[in-house]
Amino acid sequence: MAMRGDDVLAFELGQGGAGLAVLKAESKSRAKMPASVVKDARKALSEFGELPSPHALSFVADRLSEAGDKPLKDALDDAQLKTGLKLSQVTHMLFSFSGNDATAILSKNLGEYTGPVAQHYVGLHVEGQKAFIDAVFAAVKT
Repeated sequence: MAMRGDDVLAFELGQGGAGLAVLKAESKSRAKMPASVVKDARKALSEFGELPSPHALSFVADRLSEAGDKPLKDALDDAQLKTGLKLSQVTHMLFSFSGNDATAILSKNLGEYTGPVAQHYVGLHVEGQKAFIDAVFAAVKT
């Protein structure tokens, strides 16, 4: 089932009332990563006031309920319905996977970010990126 929204959400529920921490990530893969794609990923991270999308949080909370993870489900419900999610609880990550070295593009984009949310950018460069992906899919199919 395809859902439009955040590419990756990760959560940490702190011990002893330390609270909920959220990683909101966007991932992009291209044979040659252009600046425009990194810019689009940055824009997606900034949507919803820098926070995860409400529908993505609700979707995850529902899956946690099915999985029986009541503490994390309750924390997500509370963040949406009672306490709100604060920007200080959120960290962004932009992950790129490309056949070219996108370090300069990523560095420039990161340097232009002036918002309040902590940022992490990761660039994975693999020569022959398309062939690598094809080989991975071929190995999984067998």
